[in-house]
Amino acid sequence: AIPAGTAVTLTVGRGGATQQVELVTSKSDAGGSMLGVTLTFATPLTIKYGVEGIGGSSAGMMFTLGIIDKVGPTDLAAGKVIAGTGTISADGTVGAIGGIRQKMIAAKRDGAAYFLAPVSNCSDVVGNVPKGLQVIEVSTLDDALNALAKLRAGQAAKLPTCTATSH
Repeated sequence: AIPAGTAVTLTVGRGGATQQVELVTSKSDAGGSMLGVTLTFATPLTIKYGVEGIGGSSAGMMFTLGIIDKVGPTDLAAGKVIAGTGTISADGTVGAIGGIRQKMIAAKRDGAAYFLAPVSNCSDVVGNVPKGLQVIEVSTLDDALNALAKLRAGQAAKLPTCTATSH
């Protein structure tokens, strides 16, 4: 109800103290006016990747999980060797990649017992899983985090896998 260009005063609380801040409303495309606030924060994190020899975006999900593992309070793998692949989008969607058969073979060769795979790659996985490797299907970053939580809890058998009957 306030016209665009109107000065408004807000009380902002931060660190136990309050202060008055004057802002000016802007025109809203929906009619009337709007007031926008952008929150920013500084972080002491510096993230460096060892990406020599890695081409393409197929490690996106695993890089994301690696960052969460390093900055979060939980050891996501809990000492297990867990491999995976998949692109990652800004909304957390895990996307298909190429060469999943070769990636599963390399993961098993390098000691992985579990492999997180994009659900959209399940048709390439069925019938091609190396013996002793459990391929867990994921559609989102949340699926991957939930799968890792179940692995930490010893519930690997309850995880969705790429099987001939489901894909």
